Order: sequence, then structure tokens, then C-alpha cells
Amino acid sequence: MTYYRTIHFSDTDAAGVVYFAALLSICHEAYENALQVAKIDLKTFFTSSDIAIPIVHAEIDFYQPLFCGDRIQINLTPIQLNETEFEINYQVFYENTLDKLIAKATTNHVSINPKIRKRSPLPLSIIKWLKPNQNNY
Repeated sequence: MTYYRTIHFSDTDAAGVVYFAALLSICHEAYENALQVAKIDLKTFFTSSDIAIPIVHAEIDFYQPLFCGDRIQINLTPIQLNETEFEINYQVFYENTLDKLIAKATTNHVSINPKIRKRSPLPLSIIKWLKPNQNNY
């Protein structure tokens, strides 16, 4: 799955480079976009009282800086880890230039029942979304 975006001034810090948390936020935009492409209704998904899928871990590595106006391409790969967890791996490149990795990130997600705060199986819509990249756990 691929997501394209232009770096905005608001994504940068006082030194004029993309702030680490801003790129994680952009990766989350790519995740939301991938859900929409899979026909998952974001309003329902993020406001459900039956299921919540919080991010429980996030990490990011930078290999070179990004600046306002840079056009990027994020390739994301979601992988199911078990019946309640998945991770998304993100690779960030300049748009249409896959020869030099700018950054990579990973987010880990856990499905829970928000009423009792216990793990719950991933919803069918997410399992279908994960299926092309499903790991044999």
C-alpha cells in the first residue's frame, strides 16, 4: 500500500526539518488512508464502543532529514501477528524514488474491548484488510 504526501511547514521543527512525532503522525495518516481504500468507515472504526485498536508501541528511524515542500511516498505493510495484534511497517522515500530510504517506522496495534479493557479478537474487517500480508502465526 502506498500513500503520497507533501511535507508541510507545520510538520517541521525550529531547525526546519520534520519533527520525529510529525512523521509518526504522517505514518498514521497513511494507515487511515489504507483503511479507507479498504472500504473501512473511519468514523465507525474509530468511535466503536465494541472494539478499540490502540497503538501500544511505535518506533521510527531517520536516515536523512525532510524539509517543507518535500514530496514523500510511504509504503506500508500491515502484518497480523496473532488473533489480537498486528503491526504496520512503514518505509518513507522521496516520491517515486525507491533507491534511498529516508525513514522507517513500525507501529504495533492491539485489539481490545474498551468496556472491560481486555484483549479481543481483531474485527473481521481488519482481518480482511490484513489478509494479503497475513503472517502464519
